[in-house]
Amino acid sequence: MATTIEQPEKTKAEPELLGLLAEFDDPHALVAASTKVRDAGYNRWDTHTPFPMHGIDEAMGIKWTILPWIVAACGLTGGTIAISMQYWMNAVDYPFLISGKPLFSIPACIPITFELSVLLAAFGAFFGMLGLNQLPKLYNPMFKSEAFRRVTNDRFFLSMDASDPKFSEIDTGEFVKSLNPIHVEEFWSDVESPKLPRNLKLGLSLVGVFMLMPIALVAYKRSTVTDTPRIHIVPDMDFQPKLKTQNTTGIFGDGREVRPHIPGTIPRGQFKDDNVPFYYGLKELPEDQDVITIAVQDDKKADEKKPVADEKPAEAGKADAKSAAAAKAAEDDKLAKLPWVTEFPMPVTEKMMARGKERFRIYCSVCHGLGGEGDGLVTLRAMDLQQGTWVKPASYHTDNVRKQPVGRLFNTITNGVRKMPAYGPQIPPEDRWAIVLYVRALQKSHQVDAKTLTDEEKQKLRDTK
Repeated sequence: MATTIEQPEKTKAEPELLGLLAEFDDPHALVAASTKVRDAGYNRWDTHTPFPMHGIDEAMGIKWTILPWIVAACGLTGGTIAISMQYWMNAVDYPFLISGKPLFSIPACIPITFELSVLLAAFGAFFGMLGLNQLPKLYNPMFKSEAFRRVTNDRFFLSMDASDPKFSEIDTGEFVKSLNPIHVEEFWSDVESPKLPRNLKLGLSLVGVFMLMPIALVAYKRSTVTDTPRIHIVPDMDFQPKLKTQNTTGIFGDGREVRPHIPGTIPRGQFKDDNVPFYYGLKELPEDQDVITIAVQDDKKADEKKPVADEKPAEAGKADAKSAAAAKAAEDDKLAKLPWVTEFPMPVTEKMMARGKERFRIYCSVCHGLGGEGDGLVTLRAMDLQQGTWVKPASYHTDNVRKQPVGRLFNTITNGVRKMPAYGPQIPPEDRWAIVLYVRALQKSHQVDAKTLTDEEKQKLRDTK
């Protein structure tokens, strides 16, 4: 005979009172009620309003939190990390000397220190706020109240937490009613099953699988080899129908993508012989000289000349000086015979003068100085070092330079002279002529007596920056 054992029914959890909710229709009434709750000695309670209210903090007796200290600590931590990191990188792990500058300098570390301090302080403020407010909270039993839904519209609420030591269901209820709310209700804990709904579990599982798929695909692609191009969601002009440098191709017979220059051809619009004065500073091209490479190269010639082993240093130095001077005289004589232009091959305007001043200060003033005296910062530094390898730039105000035609000055900028490199590849012809114009203005400024200027001209000079 079988015996049936009855299973006891599971007892349903009893709901627990979590607190009281009082509703007000006026913000001033809520402030007055908050003052009374504060004076009554309650500690665990809160107010809920549809907009920020002035005076509610004082009425509730809210004290300063430790959030500012958290932000300050995170900011100081970020600054300390930044300073320590830069000191280790620059002064310890990889010291690199640049122009005699110190390996570690506080002013140079300020930008990174500032950025990291602000970053960690922002993290401290954001996550500290979440932690102190015990956020995020996705649900609260008060959300089940129909009246509480108007808290984001036109109602003001005061909630009393049952975990407050002074809370009493009867006494606190009477006290809340004495605050003259328009409605008072209790809110209770949930007694439904804490298990997640089956459909929600299935949805979350599918979302998790879809989130893992990109990671798995990236891992698979990184561990395999293929001869097909990778998927490029944002092309960024990476795949264009063009030939690239140092690659092969089957289009041309030699298999090279880079095509050699065709002899006897030049790019369209770059035939300089159409305007010789503008591009070369010469009235016409000499038949017996390649003017493109005409330049004074005393520095190279001097470097090639080495003192003989059995010569005395003094005698070798004198011999080098004599040979260098002779070579310079020969080059100067050769350059002086060329048909340099004496007038600018383009209209002279105030805009051209301003452009020349700007370009001069960028390219020339570092060595020649702002006034053309040969006292630029680079020159002063090189002369202080006294290493014997620096040739001081000539002043623009010497008779030799002042008497040079504008075409020769243009050629000097284009091809260089002595230690000065060629600036032709860097500065366009228009800017080179503008620099020559400004140099002429500097030279003229040293040759004019201030007494010969009118009051209007003197005032104009004073106003000129």
